[in-house]
Amino acid sequence: MTKSNTLLISFLLMALVTLAGCAGNQKEIIRYRELVQKKDYKSALELMDGDKIYKDEESRLLKFLELGTLYLYNGEYFQAITNFDKAHDLSDKLFTVSISKSVAGAIGNSSSDNYYGERYERSLIRYYQILAHYNLYDKGAYEAYTDVVHDDKGKVISSTPVAGVTLDESKRRFHLSAAKAVLLEWNSILDDYKKTSAGEVTYKDDLLAKFVGAVLHQKADTSSDKQIALGLYKESKNTVFRYYNSYQSFNTKYTDFNKEYSKLPSMNMQLVEKNYVGSTLLSLAVNAYSEAQIKSLNKGDVDNVYLVWHEGLISSKEIKKYEFPIGLSAAKVTVGTTADFMGFSKHALVIVDQVIPKISFEMPTIPYRANNEDYHLVVKKAGAVVIDKPALQMDPLSEMAFYTMDSKATSDLVKVGTRVAAKHLIALGASYLTYKQLKDKMGEGIALISGTGAYNLAARGIAETEKADLRSWITLPNQVRMNSFKLAAGDYELYSMNPSLKVENLVGRFSVTSGEKVIMKTFF
Repeated sequence: MTKSNTLLISFLLMALVTLAGCAGNQKEIIRYRELVQKKDYKSALELMDGDKIYKDEESRLLKFLELGTLYLYNGEYFQAITNFDKAHDLSDKLFTVSISKSVAGAIGNSSSDNYYGERYERSLIRYYQILAHYNLYDKGAYEAYTDVVHDDKGKVISSTPVAGVTLDESKRRFHLSAAKAVLLEWNSILDDYKKTSAGEVTYKDDLLAKFVGAVLHQKADTSSDKQIALGLYKESKNTVFRYYNSYQSFNTKYTDFNKEYSKLPSMNMQLVEKNYVGSTLLSLAVNAYSEAQIKSLNKGDVDNVYLVWHEGLISSKEIKKYEFPIGLSAAKVTVGTTADFMGFSKHALVIVDQVIPKISFEMPTIPYRANNEDYHLVVKKAGAVVIDKPALQMDPLSEMAFYTMDSKATSDLVKVGTRVAAKHLIALGASYLTYKQLKDKMGEGIALISGTGAYNLAARGIAETEKADLRSWITLPNQVRMNSFKLAAGDYELYSMNPSLKVENLVGRFSVTSGEKVIMKTFF
């Protein structure tokens, strides 16, 4: 068997593996997403902890992320931090040392590779670690759980109940310090993003790192922490100007801003602001909040309750099809008679003279979704409105994801197209050899049918190995909003409200205890 024929068979085998691994998966993912939207976290945990979603070794990162998120949403913070720590370590390992899987990705598509996480996903692991640590500090206890050990095939080997643990003050403070340590690393990663993606419209900074970070340092309540909090509020204004103006929710001129993005750093700041920035209510509100927080910190008169709201679920990845020209003349090195090969290839590809032969392939995308709704956060006590404030936009995640995927597609398009074209050329070469071997023995008609049939099978195999990789961190929110309040001790309800529609929805309930200077509550 020739080398080309061996490769052709390999393509078909790869296709079968892909089909077997993906069968039924998307159906279960849709079901899982619906359970999360209904806040049925127990059922979602059972589904995610089984072997129907992300069961393969290459998707372990996503399994840790989904389990960590569900445990967090379900108030099981020790289990949450356990899974987020695993995700953090694995993400770093995969991104820096997984060379062998990168080689596999050059042969097949990214579905056959380890899932490294999109850049916003790798970044937000740190945010979720912070939430888990903060809630462990706030709760002051590790929940009881069952330690389940599985074998390599997923079968339960042992199941051991573990009792809950009440944390003393030093252990509680450990988790607050751990949250601050994660914040420091998070800011370092964001700095790396800025350096490595200069000139690209993509995720590279995060207001959550600034505002939630400021709350953590205000919570620590030392003079040095106060200065760090002040610095973070000041940095937030730069983040809005340089990076969040790419989003429709922050800038009415976002299209022009993004079109000229690579040129903006060399322009005068006032000129950029005049020609490329049209502030929205959301961007004005965030900048006004930063200014107010700076003044309040300097006066020592700060809000005591910070409320963070995760709204909805991030937009799902979808398939986008691309066409790529295939240069048939490139195959003349591996086959003898170029003219015969060209004729055979045109027949196999069903093309006519004067038409450039093309092949198609898939890549993942996320549909554009502007996170520009005018939401308010309304705090009520015993049914009466206590205070109504704008829901400050921290992370328009569906917008962020769109630009990240769009930037990635732009950089990967030629690489993927070239890879797929090479596969088709090899398949055409192998099929042409089959045609030549059969032509003298069985005649032109049967040889042509056999040769083109072999190519069609190979083409189907190639299509299966080039399916768009739709894996993602499903439970990330559509957007994250927040604001802060001065509230006396008592029990409260938080509502989201759209002023134009006059529609209120209960976000959650919370309590404020006397004596605590800073309280942060997150609602999912």
